[in-house]
Amino acid sequence: MYFNSPVFLYAFLALVLLVYHGVPAVLNLRGRVLTLFTNLFLFTASLFFYAWGELGYVLVLYGSLWANYGFALAAAWLQARQRSTGALAIAAVAVNLLLLIRYKYAAFLLGELLGFDVSGMGNHLPIGISFFTFQAISYVLDVCRKDIPAERNVLKFGLYVFLFPHLIAGPIVRYRDIAEQLTIRPVGLERFATGVRRLGIGLAKKLLLADTFAEAAEAAFGTALGRVSPDELTMAAAWLGVLCYSLQIYFDFSGYSDMAIGLGKMFGFDFLENFRYPYIAQSITEFWRRWHISLSSWFRDYVYVPLGGNRSGAWATYRNLLIVFALCGIWHGANWTFLLWGLFHGSFLILERLGLGRVLMAVPRLLRHAYTLLVAACGWVLFRADDLAHAGGIFRAMARFDGGTQVLADVWNPRLGYALPIALAACLPVVPTVQRFLSMRGERWHTLAGLCGTLGIAVCYLGASMQMAAKTYSPFIYFRF
Repeated sequence: MYFNSPVFLYAFLALVLLVYHGVPAVLNLRGRVLTLFTNLFLFTASLFFYAWGELGYVLVLYGSLWANYGFALAAAWLQARQRSTGALAIAAVAVNLLLLIRYKYAAFLLGELLGFDVSGMGNHLPIGISFFTFQAISYVLDVCRKDIPAERNVLKFGLYVFLFPHLIAGPIVRYRDIAEQLTIRPVGLERFATGVRRLGIGLAKKLLLADTFAEAAEAAFGTALGRVSPDELTMAAAWLGVLCYSLQIYFDFSGYSDMAIGLGKMFGFDFLENFRYPYIAQSITEFWRRWHISLSSWFRDYVYVPLGGNRSGAWATYRNLLIVFALCGIWHGANWTFLLWGLFHGSFLILERLGLGRVLMAVPRLLRHAYTLLVAACGWVLFRADDLAHAGGIFRAMARFDGGTQVLADVWNPRLGYALPIALAACLPVVPTVQRFLSMRGERWHTLAGLCGTLGIAVCYLGASMQMAAKTYSPFIYFRF
């Protein structure tokens, strides 16, 4: 049961919203009774949501909840007695990482690095484990640093961990950002309407755009299904596949983040933005300020800064950047391609600090954009490829001027005709710019902007509903992480 499924939208979500908002209104619940009811009901609904698809692993998440709740209380106990929490923090991080290693990296470490036969280990990964593990680590470390007090109400902490809008694929929500909302979170008509709009935008991104680009990307990259070898791709077909995957992963993941933010607002929670038009960036450094913001800021605060950040000289800074991006790559999956993808991006951040950034600022803006898009697209080849040999084949196809039997027409599908121009416009801040312009023209134009926005959201919901009715469910890319 995922956000882009009819069961979630028209059964689970509808029922949860009805009970969550309807029962307190009918019973006139107020104060602590209202908080207790809404927290308990939302926690129960979130537990059911996770168990629906991951019944066998719900105890893993439940065990993580209690372990980190205990770590935080132990830290508070030590702080009250003016004792160091350093050893406890190390133990908490180790326990959380061991959980992640057990389910995500054990087969890779035993098979790839130690040469053991891991064919019997299976490859199923508890959905969302990377996200809720990082959230738990940030919570315990913030308590150990005295940035936040330990949450003694286990229901509030449990709701933070299990809250279904962000549980499966983020954004990575820090406890301190929603701590007050776990007690008081008035929704109101305006906030609820904003949530409905964001949910509709996210659905349209996923179902109308990302899934359309997925077909073309799969046609170019899909060697795992035996459809095509990279050596059979022409240059044009390879580049179209890379372009489509670049758009697919953006609209797939930003669409999920939009849905998570929208759902959160429907229940009174405000999650931080996870994407800010990353494809308008003029450098890779700027790209990472706009792409998967919750993850990049997590690594900055809990890895880069503790390592020394940029405070210990240039070479230490470059070392720290490589470590951070190596870990960022491995976070996405146990594969050499992810590690190389992380090091690839980290290397460009270092090059920009070494002087490439100054060169970029001296060239026209269009060239800066072109450079950023080219580097990002090449990075997505590593990210999407099955292995390093597959990535090398795609790169060869992108660079050759002749050869190959898999031509542009084999990758193209008719829906790209409308999806590409819409997607390219949606990668730019066109809509908010137009809305601001109309709003500044006076009340009449402001009203017109509102009506156009409402009509646009209605079209998003209509188109997404038609897609759900016409095709089978397609998972979000980041569910595998």
